Amino acid sequence: MANIQRQFPIAFALRFHEMLNKLNPVSFESVQDFLNQFELVEYKKGEVLLHAGEVCRHLYYVIKGGLRCFMHDEDGKEINLHFYFEDELASEFKSLRQQTPSDRNLAALSTTKVLRAARPDYIEFFKNNDSFMQAAFRFFQQMFLEEEEHSEMLRKLSSEEKYQYVLDNHPHLLQKISLTQLASWLGMSRESLSRIRGKAIQ
Repeated sequence: MANIQRQFPIAFALRFHEMLNKLNPVSFESVQDFLNQFELVEYKKGEVLLHAGEVCRHLYYVIKGGLRCFMHDEDGKEINLHFYFEDELASEFKSLRQQTPSDRNLAALSTTKVLRAARPDYIEFFKNNDSFMQAAFRFFQQMFLEEEEHSEMLRKLSSEEKYQYVLDNHPHLLQKISLTQLASWLGMSRESLSRIRGKAIQ
């Protein structure tokens, strides 16, 4: 069961403010008001925040640890789609936006602390704050571009090129997730990825 706290250090607000300013300038006072909608929650490794078939009702900001978004294919095999780490916004965004049942799961990669806000609370805040609305727009625009890049990578690159793509663009994944999870995200078998990685480090 997740451990929930209502109070959190000012350092979290400073980090959140820095993250939002990369999207669109917002005042620190408005960030503090916005964070009143959040609660600090800790999840254990493997704990599921959202099961497939449920409607996603929360937005998360990762303080420590990581989350993964994944689904299952027809054979029950996991397909990892997204990974979220420190100082990133996380959710199952399609279900969150449309308020429809998700076909994906969201789970903690390790012991993970997040700031969590319920959709009705932060939506009401956005309606009265144009700078946050603009930040949200730019966030989803950026997320769409990243999904397009990932999809194009899966379609066009060879297995060796995919591994080089990780080294060039997401080297942190090699330390933060398992080889099996990384292989799934790259659309290849664990055995292929292990072989390619072995050659690369020789």
